[in-house]
Amino acid sequence: MAVYKSKGIVLRSIRYGEADRILDLYTPDRGLVSCIAKGIRRTTSRFGARLEPLSCVEFVAYHGRTLDTITQAETLRSFHKIREDLARFEVAGNMVGSVRVLSGGDEADRRVFNLLYHGLDAIENRNSGFEAVQAAFGLKLSILAGYAPQLSTCAGCGADLGDTNRGLLYFSADLGGALCPECRTASGGTTFPLPPGTLVGLRNLIKIPLREATLEKRLRESTLRVVRSHIQAHAPGNLGVTRPVDRQPA
Repeated sequence: MAVYKSKGIVLRSIRYGEADRILDLYTPDRGLVSCIAKGIRRTTSRFGARLEPLSCVEFVAYHGRTLDTITQAETLRSFHKIREDLARFEVAGNMVGSVRVLSGGDEADRRVFNLLYHGLDAIENRNSGFEAVQAAFGLKLSILAGYAPQLSTCAGCGADLGDTNRGLLYFSADLGGALCPECRTASGGTTFPLPPGTLVGLRNLIKIPLREATLEKRLRESTLRVVRSHIQAHAPGNLGVTRPVDRQPA
């Protein structure tokens, strides 16, 4: 019975049996792991509130046939403000859902763990502009997963899209990038228009830290549409539920 110690962010918590919970955690050294916390729902549980959804925890577990079993846990960061606010929680849920579909295997990537941690920290420490963090997170995660969107040149002909005289630009999730008007017509696939400034905004979100992410109000809808459609088109599995963690009452 191999015992190991790690830290992770609780992505999902599901009730199991009379008093247990099954937890999905993303760890920097083991990737996504699924564990059972036995008796956690009992008032006498030694875990207490240490394994709340979205919490960053240090834990000890031993390997099982299908699920590992957590025997010890300590909270490193609770991110309680996210769980207590619906707007924050929904954005965090979408971020967690993106991690599950783009980095949901057992191959560890410390960069993904750090990105999720800093994303939650950014949401916790601001009072508005959560959509900007969500968009920036999705773009950066796509790049880490090997699905960087093509935003500087046309995904069809390779033309430089920095030329403002090319007219209205479009985005094709299937082709993984922006299209000039000519290639949009020839593509025959599903595309949608990009309001002026969208590409510049997307590029800026990739460059700057998550805590500095901002979006013009007029570009929020188009920017989020690009990010969501791109992730969905390149996710190995279905996006599934956009709220992948149990929301605890405030």
